[in-house]
Amino acid sequence: MPAVVELELVRRRSGPATLLVPTGWDVLVDVEPGTPLVAVEPDRQSWRANLVLTRTELEGLSFRDWQVGTDELLARTLHDYRLLDLERLTVAGRDGGRRLAHHVTAEGVAVVLEQWCVAVGAVGWALTSTVDVERHDLLTDVAAACAASLEIEDGAR
Repeated sequence: MPAVVELELVRRRSGPATLLVPTGWDVLVDVEPGTPLVAVEPDRQSWRANLVLTRTELEGLSFRDWQVGTDELLARTLHDYRLLDLERLTVAGRDGGRRLAHHVTAEGVAVVLEQWCVAVGAVGWALTSTVDVERHDLLTDVAAACAASLEIEDGAR
């Protein structure tokens, strides 16, 4: 089994959110409404791993209802979606959750999706790591370190 990838991480900020991302990854901020940050690994000959930070106005939904809706949406919109694990844990210093899932991209690449979610006030935040199945074990610690570094200012809108 290949060794886990050790990447140097650098702190990035987008609005009220800050997190560590791998040095050398392409980082875009305010990509579109609801997507404050996207980090994509440097050019590769094959599929590129990525981290995507999203924010969702919860419009009165509880954290649980938001996550149930997310599970339903992912199952409807991602090809061959399979939820592998779902757990409650601390995200950005608050009660949150993590899901681990598998799906197949439009290009036919089997990928692992790992997502950390938290509600801050009336806003739901999700950090999603997506990597091809063959390299998931190599990059899982990097994604977890990025997720563990996530900070969101109180009162963030």
